[in-house]
Amino acid sequence: RIETEADDELGRSPDEVIQAVFFLVSPEEHPGRHLRILARIAKRVEDESFIPEWLQAQTDQELKEALFHEELMFAIRLEPGRSGENLIGSPIRGLPLPEGTLVAMIRRSGELIIPRGDTELLDGDRLTLIGGVEGIDQLRELYGVSSTN
Repeated sequence: RIETEADDELGRSPDEVIQAVFFLVSPEEHPGRHLRILARIAKRVEDESFIPEWLQAQTDQELKEALFHEELMFAIRLEPGRSGENLIGSPIRGLPLPEGTLVAMIRRSGELIIPRGDTELLDGDRLTLIGGVEGIDQLRELYGVSSTN
């Protein structure tokens, strides 16, 4: 629980419940990309459908979907014989990603990993990528519809 002062700078009352706090960590070499994504997240939070979707989310995947909505997110599981198998064994920094997209998180053996450039992708990894509409559309063309199974 986060305590707030009466009439704080955001106009909240002390009794208002805060449902989430977001942190954005950005590498020095790509601050603009992260700021663009932060702007998209801020826009999404203002959407009428956001609060009901956020409050109804039961899993971390549902939270991601509520936050990034479909047009800003793409998920794929890396397995031999499926689209994206060519990414297995590759470091994040070497991925052929469309402009304005990035790997936001990796689910590996039940653990959540925030990737770095040298993070190597493994068989069974579930990647969650975020980005602009055009970049996400290009990912769908390359790898098919979002596959979060």
